[in-house]
Amino acid sequence: MKKLKKIYLEITNRCNLSCSFCLRSDRAKAFMRPEDFRAILGKIKDHTDHLALHVLGEPLLHPELGELLALCQEHGLKVNLTTNGTLLPPRQELLLTSPALRQVNISLHGLAELPDDQDQEPALAGVFAFIQEAMRTPLFLSLRLWNLPTSDTIPPGSNDAILKAIEDFFGLAEPLTGRLTPGHGLTLAPKVFLSQNPRFTWPHAPAPDLGDTGTCRGLRDHVAILVDGTVVPCCLDGEADIPLGNIHTQSLAEICNTPRATAMRTGFTQRRLSEPLCRRCTFRQSF
Repeated sequence: MKKLKKIYLEITNRCNLSCSFCLRSDRAKAFMRPEDFRAILGKIKDHTDHLALHVLGEPLLHPELGELLALCQEHGLKVNLTTNGTLLPPRQELLLTSPALRQVNISLHGLAELPDDQDQEPALAGVFAFIQEAMRTPLFLSLRLWNLPTSDTIPPGSNDAILKAIEDFFGLAEPLTGRLTPGHGLTLAPKVFLSQNPRFTWPHAPAPDLGDTGTCRGLRDHVAILVDGTVVPCCLDGEADIPLGNIHTQSLAEICNTPRATAMRTGFTQRRLSEPLCRRCTFRQSF
């Protein structure tokens, strides 16, 4: 099999927040054990150079995160890590000193659902303190903020308050509102970027069927491995609707060349979607 651009590896599906936009998974909650993580890296290190430590869950919750990052360094793998940002202060030293870590993605939209300013302001302060120190390191930082509609759980102006805090921190002369275009990021500082996109809907049922025409990069430049070792075709299969195999008992090449995986890849090249999950996915409409 050809080398993949990246592999998503879910080290935990536990989270310290309960955001309205996140998938409510029925999978058993777990932390991946370092010995299992090491075994997985041994099986995938020849198939990619980059790991993304995220599918569901908050990776900074993992009690042995330092050991996992050290194992990535040992296997020559570069890591992108996605976090909701609330746990950055206690993890700051580890993240800033790990040679395996290449990029930290901070999903700020979770902060918009924190109960009130007394929660949001210190959380943002922790994020900015991390950014301040990270800008002195080789780390890339990607700040992500969905365009969330006001709802019962999202107070009016939450995104505006976050954008204003970003403007103040970076000393921006122009307001960010109106400058953000979906699919195009802004450079806030060297190696620090901001993007705002519409909220997407997880494709797990009962999301509506959008038709069988389309394509995807899943299985072609990435796959995802869930906390129990289940391999799925992409990072949006958070409920393992398309289990292709298990990395603990099979090789990645074997899993990616099963009849089901082959049918999916063939369908993508022909702009034909063979799986119900793919038919419900809004993200594939961007290709």
